[in-house]
Amino acid sequence: MKELVGRLSALDPEASETLKVIAYFDRLVDGRVSADVMLRGAAVLSGAPIGYRKGSDAAGRRFGSQGEDLHPGPSDDWAFATTGAGDVVWLEREGPEHANDAMVLERLAIGLSILSTRVDTSAPSRRAVEVLVSGDTSDAERDEAAHRLSLAAHAGVYALAVPVTAPVRAPAASAIVTSRFGTVRAVLSREPVRGTAPCGIGTVARSPADVHASWRSALVALRLAHAGCTVVDAAELGPLLVLAEIEDERAEPHPDVAVVETLAAGHWTLPLLRALADGESQRSLAARAGVHHSTLGARLQDLPGSLGFDPLTPSGRTRLDVALMLHRLATTRFD
Repeated sequence: MKELVGRLSALDPEASETLKVIAYFDRLVDGRVSADVMLRGAAVLSGAPIGYRKGSDAAGRRFGSQGEDLHPGPSDDWAFATTGAGDVVWLEREGPEHANDAMVLERLAIGLSILSTRVDTSAPSRRAVEVLVSGDTSDAERDEAAHRLSLAAHAGVYALAVPVTAPVRAPAASAIVTSRFGTVRAVLSREPVRGTAPCGIGTVARSPADVHASWRSALVALRLAHAGCTVVDAAELGPLLVLAEIEDERAEPHPDVAVVETLAAGHWTLPLLRALADGESQRSLAARAGVHHSTLGARLQDLPGSLGFDPLTPSGRTRLDVALMLHRLATTRFD
């Protein structure tokens, strides 16, 4: 395990420490290690004790910074993360939090979630979900998967896309799948379940063949979720859903996306551009930016030249709104 930690810096000398942490846990997952090995590895990597408690285990387990077993202890007052099954992992850092503590906990929770799906007795149901959301399966395979999950052909089914660490409400069938946007949990539900966690609700599927399209729309919806709107229903996007799906097929993002990225790196942050698209007043925008309204006015005068259109006109606000949506689609990842 120490050798693995030592290889962390050799994965890519120029990569950020965050990317190295991700790569480290990906290697553990790919190596199909046990939960104990993954927990010990997290403790050695972080240099601090790691705790783990399953939902039914009040005491839990702890591993020291050398990978040794420690006596059970409380998880209170420590930074923690939850797995998709509702289990808890925590990091016992004395003193100031280290820069990658949150990332270690997040990747540890994701890794443990993936491990649990490999040994879960509900593996056949999970495999059925994978078949239904995939676009590369035959009609016979989809029908068999729908039969296993007792999904009647005439009943509506919704694909939901949620982060892998989000709890799943029983009795919904789910599986952790890899998409081109990262690892995410696919859930099939008979109703568009809404919750407080980030969630993308797909369009209704009336047959097994429709589930893949529902899943694609659920991924779009999850990528559009944000702190102010944690649950996005694809059906409520209307024609914007079609636009988003077309944009995903493009080899390169729309030029407006690059313009938004450039502006967001300067005075015009993404929240400020969002407020502008929502039609907030100049004084309100100035307050958000923390500048005098005359300073903001001067920046507004320069903005059409940077954007290539005037965001103060009705059509310009609409275009900016769409550009921000496409930017979110282009930059959101689940890793």
